Amino acid sequence: MSLYDEIFALTPAIRYVAHGDGQQVDLRSRPGLDNASADESDRYEELLVNPTLLTLTRQRGEIDCGGLRYLIIGYGNFSQLVLPMTRGHLSVAFELAAYPADYAQAIIDIGTAHGL
Repeated sequence: MSLYDEIFALTPAIRYVAHGDGQQVDLRSRPGLDNASADESDRYEELLVNPTLLTLTRQRGEIDCGGLRYLIIGYGNFSQLVLPMTRGHLSVAFELAAYPADYAQAIIDIGTAHGL
C-alpha cells in the first residue's frame, strides 16, 4: 500500500496528504472535497510555508524544549498537521471536527516505514 493510501486509511477526516523534500513535492487530495484549496496554492505551501515554519520551530525547540514533534495549523476550513521527517516533511489536512494530534504518531510511524 502506498504512503498516501495508508495515511488516508487512518480516518475519513483526512482531506489532503503531502510529502515535501527540498524542491520535490508530492501531494494527494481526497476527491470531492468542499472548500478545497487550489493545487497550486497547496504546492507553494509545501515548498515555502511549511518548511519555513518547521525550520523556525525546530530551531526554537532545540534550544531548550526537547526538539519539535509536530505543528498544527488551524485554518478556517481545515486543520493541518505538519511533521518533520528525516527526509523532508509530511503535511496532513483534516476536517475541522478531527483532532490532528490524535493521528500524529500513526502518521510518523507510516512515514518512517516508508523511509521518510
